[in-house]
Order: sequence, then structure tokens, then C-alpha cells
Amino acid sequence: MNKPSNTKSGFTLIEVLVSLGIMVVFLPFAASMLTNSQLLASYSKHKMQAAWTAQQIIETQRQKPLSYFAPLLATSNMVNPQITGSALLDTKGNYTNTDCVTNSANLFCGTATITFSPVIYTNNAGAQTKYVGIYQPPIGGAYPYYSIAHIQVQISWFEQVVGVTVPMNEYYAEDIIVNDSMLN
Repeated sequence: MNKPSNTKSGFTLIEVLVSLGIMVVFLPFAASMLTNSQLLASYSKHKMQAAWTAQQIIETQRQKPLSYFAPLLATSNMVNPQITGSALLDTKGNYTNTDCVTNSANLFCGTATITFSPVIYTNNAGAQTKYVGIYQPPIGGAYPYYSIAHIQVQISWFEQVVGVTVPMNEYYAEDIIVNDSMLN
């Protein structure tokens, strides 16, 4: 004959307290991983947008005619203040967006600084190799210029990190042959 069992199913108070203790210990880690993954996703998205924007800027500069580059590259290590400047950027590549000061983490919003300088290479013996061309402007005398230019684009924007705005900077650079007939 079977005796009716008088056991009750369920959790004891000790089991409940142990489970709560484990949750209290591991829940902050899970929450911080969520926050970090959101930050990394936003940063990755904006970094890809910055790379795309910088490549657009570099390609636009490469298509300029020789008459544009020669005055900029007449002296070594020159940065032209007319070229170096800031242009407002937003996600769609609009460079004159007046609403770009919005501190939205979902909007890539920052500035681009474009820097030109001549490239002077140093060989194994330590001697500098200069690639120099001669430019004859429509008015005035001819003058030499460095025929290889180094273009650097700095893209700056702000990320929202747990309510704090953090500045971000990325640098992209390329050397171009200024008098390349395929580009001019």
C-alpha cells in the first residue's frame, strides 16, 4: 500500500536567497556589457562614416587641376590656411548643415580639416629626394612646386558616453601625384 506523501514542491528560502545573490552579482556586468556594446556600435558606425567622408574629400581634392595645387606646394612643409579649415559634416555628407551642433549620438556630426603639404622622400643614404615640377601660371613667371602632395583629412565628432560628450578624432591621409595627367 502506498502512503500518501506529504511533501510540498517549490523553492526553499535558502534557494531563493542564493538565486537573488547570484543575480545581484551578475546583473551589473550584463548591464555594463549592454552599454558598452551600444557605445561600440555607435563608434563603429561613426568611424565608418568618417572614413567614407574622408575618402570623398580626398577624391574631390585629387580631381582639382594643376593650377590649384602648384601654389599650395611651392614650399616645403606648407599648410595653406585657405585650405585648412573646418566644414560641418552630417550623416548625409551635407557640409553646410546648421543643425550639426545637435548632440545626438545617432547623428554623425562633426568637422573636417584638410591639410596639404609637399612630400619629400628620404632614401636609405639619408638624402632627400624632391619631386619638383615647374608651373607656368597664366600671369607671372614660372615657379617650381613639389609634384607629390600629401593630403591629410582630420574628421572630428562627438560621441555620447553615458550622458557625457566625448570628442573623437580620426586621421586619413594619401599621397597624390599632382601633375598626373589621368587626374588633371
